[in-house]
Amino acid sequence: MRVIHYFSPMSGFAYLGFAELCAVAKRHGAELDHRPVDIARVFAAVDTIAPARQAPARLAWRRTDMMRWAQRRALPLNAIPKHWPVDATLASCAMIAAQGMAADASPFIDAILSAVWARDEDIANEDTIAALAQDCGLDATKVLSNARLDAVRAAYDANTQDAIAQGVIGSPTLRLGAENFFGQDRLDFVEAELARINLA
Repeated sequence: MRVIHYFSPMSGFAYLGFAELCAVAKRHGAELDHRPVDIARVFAAVDTIAPARQAPARLAWRRTDMMRWAQRRALPLNAIPKHWPVDATLASCAMIAAQGMAADASPFIDAILSAVWARDEDIANEDTIAALAQDCGLDATKVLSNARLDAVRAAYDANTQDAIAQGVIGSPTLRLGAENFFGQDRLDFVEAELARINLA
């Protein structure tokens, strides 16, 4: 079983759901296919206003909801990060590069998500990405050099095009078989479907 995880490192809800997503996959023996996407292009394809440009009331609700989920999941959260929104290209490509270097890049992905939403770090900064890679036991120099490769940039573009083609509307979106599950608050549906497949 494979769960495709379309997400952006700028996404607070991707951060809030990441550890639980990994736990759900582990419980059911499912493979996670992490695919960072250019969320601005995804939003443009479905006529969605990016969160940072939404009306104040809607943005305030979003922050309140994030705080509720952070409390439920026992996660640290700065609902108004210092470096948000930010150009996520470097971080996204670094995550793609790391997946080609490590059997399990999830600690690095989690570190990048946490950098934005828990530690107020700038993921558009090479020094930040290098430090996170090193902390996760990766070759920081290689992560950064591979992130600049044309093939990695092409993979990032392909992830985004695929997300749009599959009807992804935001981050995180989880695809299991022919079904999309949008939002980290839909992980219970993902888990139920994985359990159903295991029993089939």
